[in-house]
Amino acid sequence: MKKTILIITVAALTLFVLTACGGGQPEPAPAPEAPTQQEEPITNDTTPAGNEENETPAPPEEDETQPTSGFTFKMGDVLIEMDQDINNIIEKLGEPLGIFEAPSCAFDGIDRIFGYPGMQIHTYPKEDSDFIHTISLRDDSLRTTEGGIRLGDDVSAVIDAYGNDYELDTGLYRYRRGMTTLEFLTEDDIVTGITYGYILEI
Repeated sequence: MKKTILIITVAALTLFVLTACGGGQPEPAPAPEAPTQQEEPITNDTTPAGNEENETPAPPEEDETQPTSGFTFKMGDVLIEMDQDINNIIEKLGEPLGIFEAPSCAFDGIDRIFGYPGMQIHTYPKEDSDFIHTISLRDDSLRTTEGGIRLGDDVSAVIDAYGNDYELDTGLYRYRRGMTTLEFLTEDDIVTGITYGYILEI
């Protein structure tokens, strides 16, 4: 079966919000209270006392703050990865400020946009849940995790941070890593849009 690669771009995100695949305007859900950071669970050390030299060391715990093979974004202490169940993020960031919904253009179900301070998280339906395919930074309060780039920076700062291995398409600088992309939309060499994306095979 032939696979089609779907890459969500900044322009496509804008088109999605405005047209909702040819339907009406997406319906915003009532904005709940501002997101709150979930407290870290308390763990108790139940290791019995004994001769430490003879004890088998426990395997190191997985560090959720370490990046994977693709681009990731950190909101405070919360690491957000592409193609991750949005419920895992909501548990850590708290309820979104608002949710926009529209029938999915490419999948059976509903595409959703979850609004948080300074960013929007776009999802697609999969396995009876919503999985992340795009993170869009909306103002200059947030910076990219690795390069520290924010809206308003010069394109030279982008290249200094991420290198020359990019695709350029009418002011859009696209970097690829694994199944993810990081795009910088520019105008007059100034960054006007930043989008993390997941490459979907449909």
